Amino acid sequence: MKMPEKINSELYAPCGINCISCEDYLKENNPCSGCLISDRGKKKSALKCKIKGCYDKKKFKYCGRCSEFPCKLIKKQDKNSIKRYDFSTLESAKRIQYMGIGKIIETDKTNWTCPECGGIITYQKKKCSDCGFEKNI
Repeated sequence: MKMPEKINSELYAPCGINCISCEDYLKENNPCSGCLISDRGKKKSALKCKIKGCYDKKKFKYCGRCSEFPCKLIKKQDKNSIKRYDFSTLESAKRIQYMGIGKIIETDKTNWTCPECGGIITYQKKKCSDCGFEKNI
């Protein structure tokens, strides 16, 4: 899958993850449609996401806009994400808070587009979904 010309802001999870750079979004069979779009294709763990549950109650589009940010939920998720993927969801949420979603979309488009083929590099494996190019972070 190639990086789209324009990224929809609804493809950013409340925690700051760019859903386009998620391998579950890029799956050929039953792909996840994005945290804020629908529950289609989501893993059980994603369906039980406490951050998404908090978002549904508070109606803040992004965690960084909440008066309780950074809360224990996002700190816990951040710790797990760093451990599993060497990727900080807390830093992503802070970027949205300080830079705004428009600037983040442009930055992420550059950061997660494969320089070899224009495909999408996933944050989990730091690897292009199309050609296998590995990004050194």
